[in-house]
Amino acid sequence: MTELKDLIDNKRLAGFRQAWESARSGDAIPARRDITLRGFSRFIPDMLMLEKMGPREYRYCQAGEGVKDRLEMHDTGTNFFDFLHPDILDLSEDWWGGLLSVPCGGFVSYSIEYPGGVLRHAMTLMLPMARDDGSHKMLLGMTHVVGERYFSNGRGKTVIGEHWAEADHFDIGFGVPSDAAAEYSHKPDPDFLKRLSL
Repeated sequence: MTELKDLIDNKRLAGFRQAWESARSGDAIPARRDITLRGFSRFIPDMLMLEKMGPREYRYCQAGEGVKDRLEMHDTGTNFFDFLHPDILDLSEDWWGGLLSVPCGGFVSYSIEYPGGVLRHAMTLMLPMARDDGSHKMLLGMTHVVGERYFSNGRGKTVIGEHWAEADHFDIGFGVPSDAAAEYSHKPDPDFLKRLSL
């Protein structure tokens, strides 16, 4: 069974975090211009960049081909929150806002159902990133798919977090938010991870 703590031990996610750390200048979080092809080339298919436009509006600025294929997303500009199941919208608004308010990092483990009926367990490591003007409104992430199975005939849309969603903030040198939920858990299907293990 995969738990949030296992993200720390995932070599690919750990390598992504190290690339982000290498892009920092001193204690500052990296700016978008610091996220270079040279530093992140091996992660690009599974990388994503989001920009916060409002409390429930985090738009994709960039997404690797793996991310686009899995989401069946053809263009950037899509709002990430449009994929979230209604039951986790309130939890997510608070938690995602906390990533940029401090700033801090975050681990997310979740179910994701695709239009064709495939159900996956995926994990994403999210790290804050500054716009080139210095404002903290962007997030850099990398997704790792842990397991999958054919689930149903599909509902014609992508749905994140209906069966499983848990998230945790972690300190990158500035602490974690005190005015937002540092973690949350939504597990209506407690056997979800066991059934999707590879």
